Amino acid sequence: MSFKIRNSIVLAVVSVIITAGGLFYWLYLQPKKLNATRTEIQAIEKELVNFPQTVNEVEELTNTLADTKRQYDSRSKEIPPFDITSQTYAYMSKGIDEAGITIENEFVRFNMTFDGSKDFGSYGYNVYQLTDGQAVFENLYKFIYYLENGSRLYKIAWINLEDKEALNTETKETRKYLAFSLELHAYYTKIQELNTSLAAKSFTSTQSPFDPFEPIILQNPSTVAPPGELDANLVDIRAVLPGKAFVMSEGELTVIHLGDKVWRGFVSRISPAESKVEFTLNVGGIVQKVTKSMVFEKKKRQ
Repeated sequence: MSFKIRNSIVLAVVSVIITAGGLFYWLYLQPKKLNATRTEIQAIEKELVNFPQTVNEVEELTNTLADTKRQYDSRSKEIPPFDITSQTYAYMSKGIDEAGITIENEFVRFNMTFDGSKDFGSYGYNVYQLTDGQAVFENLYKFIYYLENGSRLYKIAWINLEDKEALNTETKETRKYLAFSLELHAYYTKIQELNTSLAAKSFTSTQSPFDPFEPIILQNPSTVAPPGELDANLVDIRAVLPGKAFVMSEGELTVIHLGDKVWRGFVSRISPAESKVEFTLNVGGIVQKVTKSMVFEKKKRQ
């Protein structure tokens, strides 16, 4: 075979290969790549259409994160990793001290018993029953305020209140108080970030509002005046002068004037012409007028 014929054959084979390669690229590879490019363009166009919504979602998530972080940093509660009954009782004893004693021997009293635990994995709480409780409204209000606003996380599940009256054997006055019982939940958590708080601050006491349990009329008003108080029902009028009167009380002669205070009231009227003294008394919410007159003894005829 001559050199010329051999070169022609080689050129023909090369031409066939190039032509076949070109046809393969043009009929198979190029359409496939074109479809892939079109799909990518459509995806980019879709992302461009949804971009404003994505920006809004990112902005909302950013605001939510900032608000959550603000709430976390500003929380005033410290939740310990565990709760011990003795520590809880000591904490509530401090609450009793914070409530104070508004009246002598009138502080928050109760019996405390442990009633089990409720565990939910990362957190839980111990249940305590406070029974046979006694307190005047002002002290009980301050005690509950302490539990709600102190550094520990407590929740009062339920509370029962009942107003009571009893005569104070020392002051002879009617003692008004609240009998209460409640269920207290003392929380704990395994989340270390919640064990302490930078925003936790010392507790500040508060003043109690108007007592909604204050009775308008007492059911058991006291009947005996405390020492040093003048009982208008038991005095004897000995002399009545303009603006003042001489009365006998417990064997002692006392001078009273118009407007003077007596037990549960005051001197509201003095009438020398009638030899009478009028007292205005508030007996357990009921206003009464008590009038006392001089008693003239008649001389016996001989």
